[in-house]
Amino acid sequence: MSISLRPITNENWEDCIELQVAPHQQTFIASNLYSLAESKFEQSFVPMGIYLDDRMIGFLMYGKDPEDGTYWIIRFMIDQSFQGKGHGRAALSQAITYLAKLDDCSDSIILGVKEENTDANRFYQALGFHDTGRREHGEILLEYVW
Repeated sequence: MSISLRPITNENWEDCIELQVAPHQQTFIASNLYSLAESKFEQSFVPMGIYLDDRMIGFLMYGKDPEDGTYWIIRFMIDQSFQGKGHGRAALSQAITYLAKLDDCSDSIILGVKEENTDANRFYQALGFHDTGRREHGEILLEYVW
């Protein structure tokens, strides 16, 4: 079984909006439907499906801050049926590698996590993100540096 990142297209967007986090996680992240709509108006936002072999199991959206040129992971989710199996760790590792290879990516990426989402905060920090000490919109800003 292998994890891959693939663009959201006319053929797979409906699979994307069917993905759901667990009920207790729903207040921590915007829906995939909202995120896809947002990507149509925020020109730098790039939505990607997270696939386990040929099945979409998660969603990732990244973008570049037009003010400082930093890349952000704006959304990251794994469907509730596939959580706790190492797929999120594999997908996030691939996302970091993918972003690091972009010609205009600096030496770090940022993401935000709601302060009360302690599970996600531990997950990201276990993968090498560290707390920047900055807070925006009720979120802790974490940074991954290579």
